[in-house]
Amino acid sequence: MPTKYPKLILAAVLALSLLLSACGSQPEEDSSQEAEPFTVTICAGDAQDTLDPAASTAQGGETILFHLFENLMRWEDDGSGHAALAPGQAESYAVETDYAGNATYTFTLRDDIQWSDGQAVTAGDFVAAWQRLADPANDLPHRELLADIAGYSDVQSSGDTTLLGVSAADDQTLVVQLTGSCAYFLEEVCAGAYTMPVRQDLVERGQWGGKDTATNGAYTLSALSAGAVTLARSETYYDSAAVGPDVLRFVPASDVEEDYDAFSGGESDLVVGLPREALQALSDSGSWLPDPVTATYGLLLNTQAEPFTDPNVRLALRLAIDTQAVAEAAGDLTLRAASGLLPYGITDYGKAPAEDDGQAEETPVLPDPNAAGQPQEPDTFWDFRTHSLEMITVTTESDYEDDCAQARSLLAQAGYPNGTGFPAVEYIYVSSDTAKAVAQAVTAMWKEQLGITVTALAVTEEEYEARLTASEAEATDSGAGGEDAEAPAPFQIAARDFTAAYNDAKAILKDFYSTNATNLSGYDSDAFDILMKSAAAAVSPEARDAYLHDAEAILLSDAPAIPLYCEGLAWQLREGLTGLYRAPDGVFFLFSLAQSESAA
Repeated sequence: MPTKYPKLILAAVLALSLLLSACGSQPEEDSSQEAEPFTVTICAGDAQDTLDPAASTAQGGETILFHLFENLMRWEDDGSGHAALAPGQAESYAVETDYAGNATYTFTLRDDIQWSDGQAVTAGDFVAAWQRLADPANDLPHRELLADIAGYSDVQSSGDTTLLGVSAADDQTLVVQLTGSCAYFLEEVCAGAYTMPVRQDLVERGQWGGKDTATNGAYTLSALSAGAVTLARSETYYDSAAVGPDVLRFVPASDVEEDYDAFSGGESDLVVGLPREALQALSDSGSWLPDPVTATYGLLLNTQAEPFTDPNVRLALRLAIDTQAVAEAAGDLTLRAASGLLPYGITDYGKAPAEDDGQAEETPVLPDPNAAGQPQEPDTFWDFRTHSLEMITVTTESDYEDDCAQARSLLAQAGYPNGTGFPAVEYIYVSSDTAKAVAQAVTAMWKEQLGITVTALAVTEEEYEARLTASEAEATDSGAGGEDAEAPAPFQIAARDFTAAYNDAKAILKDFYSTNATNLSGYDSDAFDILMKSAAAAVSPEARDAYLHDAEAILLSDAPAIPLYCEGLAWQLREGLTGLYRAPDGVFFLFSLAQSESAA
């Protein structure tokens, strides 16, 4: 029995030796394993029901589309966290303008661009995309973007998409003919999210915009489930030197408080929409301004209904509103009092003046073609609202008491001194807590300053739309027992968002052109129409900007609409992440995101 102990001790020593050897080799084994992919989770929009660029409407969809697809032009960081235009699938372009001011663009595509399945991207893919978008039979939501391409109106009336002024001279040459010069063409059409190229074979097979779609951007679709979208870096993207996250996870936003708690707990890396406490901390810092959203909340007046046929009445109502107090009553720190109808984030396409270097100012000229293969230096543009505040139509300061005194004078000139004899007026809004608070604040100001009583009425979305489009004739027929006995009464004052379908002042101002079907106010001004026509005919972006600013100034004076506040948003990025840049309306570019060593 005793002779067995040495063998047992030897076995134990050998076992311990093997265990220690295994433990010692473990770090070497770990070092050979692949690092976890750099994954960024974004909570910045609604659930996505399609990844078809032409059909996407869900909030936050643009950010996803810009990472999956790339247009003729793309957006790069300008060095200050904002997006600037740069060559994308097209390595260069040339532009020629004829004697009538009509521009023709010729784009030369890169020779190394591919779809995610390895098939080459061609000029024909852009032709197919734009013809598909313009086709009225498809009823796609963003087709108005192509309205300045030659032949667009003919396509709308005939349905023949071959009439659209876009063609492929060969696989690498795309030619686009415009009606006029279209100041926003490069930025909104050639670099937009909704005009990306399309694979017609996948459209025909019903595979476009879903889990089997092909993409030509820096990322490919990895998963699409319950509105959440996961992207992975593309192996076929031409810019192989690009750095950034390996995986992007987009999760739908829900409750602001819950989303922020998830962000604080490390479950997401970028959150858009902050709770009151976080917003207050930003506001108290004294250096924060909300990011612009291209929407202004205000009031639309029916200029065809009494007493709003009188411009003095309309202007009196506008001047008697303290917009700063209204923005505060709305209870959202991302709102800014409106100084005009156009919100922050809308671009002026004339170049902003450079810092004064003592050199003579250059005379504006038409843009020169890019040298082949050479990226264009990004232009610096004005923000329309900022430009107006600094240089054009509206000063940064106003005296509310003086405005109210002028309002009372105007109302008296209209025959309603101190509000005497002012008729019953109804102010409708789509029911919500914010809209109710705004309506109460505005009507109280009119009562206090002008002596008039306006009844605020919350309505459903359906009733609101019906009254907005109702006419006096329909209401009269209904009252006389006509066929449409349920015809709603036309609105008098309606609260609404004034939004831009694309980033240009014309997108909002055109809704007040006298003969435009979207002119729901019935506003009719020869001076305004002339300025809009002049802007459309202008070749110089600077001249066009001036016409549009003057057109807005006329609207503010004639007051068919009363702007109340500009909308905005707030967001937060996880500490340790850098390289994010953005564009108006909550579009975030994540291509250059990096993490510090301490955050990795």
